[in-house]
Amino acid sequence: MEPKKDIIPLKTKINYGIGSLGLQSTTGLFTAWTLIYYIKIVKINPLLWSLAWVIYFAWNLINGPIFGHLSDRTNTKYGRRIPYLMVCSPLLSISFILLYLTPINSEQWVYFLWLIMTLIAYDSFFTIVALTFNSLMSELSIEPEERANLNFFAGIGGGIGLAISYALPILFIQNVEPYDQNRSVFLTIVIFVALLGVIFLAFTAFGIKERRELMPEKSQILGLWKSTKKTLRNRSFLTFVIFNFMITFVIAAILSNLPFYIHDVLNASGDNLLASTPLLIYIIFSIIGYPLGLYLNKKCGNKQAIIILSSIVVIGLVLLTFANNLIFANICFAIIGFGFSGQTLLILTLLADVIDKDELETGERREGMFFGTNALITKPAQTMSAVISGLVLYLTLYDQDLNPGETQPISAIIGIKLLIGLIPAIFIVIGLLFLWYYPLDPKCEDYKEMKRKVSSLHDEKLKRCREKLACIIDENKDKKN
Repeated sequence: MEPKKDIIPLKTKINYGIGSLGLQSTTGLFTAWTLIYYIKIVKINPLLWSLAWVIYFAWNLINGPIFGHLSDRTNTKYGRRIPYLMVCSPLLSISFILLYLTPINSEQWVYFLWLIMTLIAYDSFFTIVALTFNSLMSELSIEPEERANLNFFAGIGGGIGLAISYALPILFIQNVEPYDQNRSVFLTIVIFVALLGVIFLAFTAFGIKERRELMPEKSQILGLWKSTKKTLRNRSFLTFVIFNFMITFVIAAILSNLPFYIHDVLNASGDNLLASTPLLIYIIFSIIGYPLGLYLNKKCGNKQAIIILSSIVVIGLVLLTFANNLIFANICFAIIGFGFSGQTLLILTLLADVIDKDELETGERREGMFFGTNALITKPAQTMSAVISGLVLYLTLYDQDLNPGETQPISAIIGIKLLIGLIPAIFIVIGLLFLWYYPLDPKCEDYKEMKRKVSSLHDEKLKRCREKLACIIDENKDKKN
């Protein structure tokens, strides 16, 4: 057996995990609380909310590939991903704060325009930061186990960030009418989370060094249009990205509708610590489930492991549809967290394998384009979740102006339960049908041969990089002499 190369240092894994904490701090709060903030505090019309996300969808169609291609073409002394993390992380936090600084007591059209403009600004910087952050995972090593281990640290950090960003509103927001009295408290939490995000992302931006041998060479760089076409024609990528679209929808649907589920279905008060237990149970069992994900990845490969873990999530979601009390709900979230943990640990390793094989065909590491195109296709899943949530709340007669002591109508309760349970379960099942045809199976000999070729290619690139560096050093010596 050949000795493993591309071992990622522990310090790099720790800095990557801390950066994930920063990224997921803002992402978690955005995903889980933006819907409830605009519906129950700002009180935007649900139809206008849905329309804003449909318009925002148009920007999503172009920003991912453009930013990804730009990242692939960048070549600086700091690398091609790190400079974007350095510059855009603070801008991400600023745009995140602006998203929630909505005008007070304004017309519906003002809320509508504010949502569109700040949503586009936030998403632009998030796209740049997220795709460069995720690209590092693929570039730092081609070893499947090393990538999974790096994602383990990212999962731990991300889980903590998610717990912080979700639990803080639960602990401090009062679930009593008028609900918009929580605006100042919520904005304080937003500012705190934004500062947390930029501080911890700095650990990745300034604590990780990229591999110089993988910097782009001018002779290898594909044009934007040609690179986009080649990416969209990649069968392995297409089967992966359709599955990832479904998972992105599920995560957005669960997190954005969980506050409604806790407040309106379980009737748990914001000042009751028990109200935060569903997410805490999810986080705890996510951590417990990571070793299972690592074991299944080593035992049967990432594809089969994800299929097994996704099936566990489907069971938990179906059961959650029928949960009417906190105990049953917590059991369901334990099942969901246990399955989702290993799944999220491994899902991006599928895309990393796609990028490895693509490098053999193009000679170029195109993480930015692949992750950018992945964002192009999967981020609209957040839009779809927001649109479906708004429509279901509207059609099931969700009441935004309940009086103290009143509860939501039965139709709205059923709608919320469908949004957080059965509908996400259906999306995962559809995703699994596509994942079944994902061709890069770690247990196949073709896969192992592909990895050997990629390793040899990297050795050649490293040799050329060292020769180039030696020439530069010799030239500088000659100039001094």
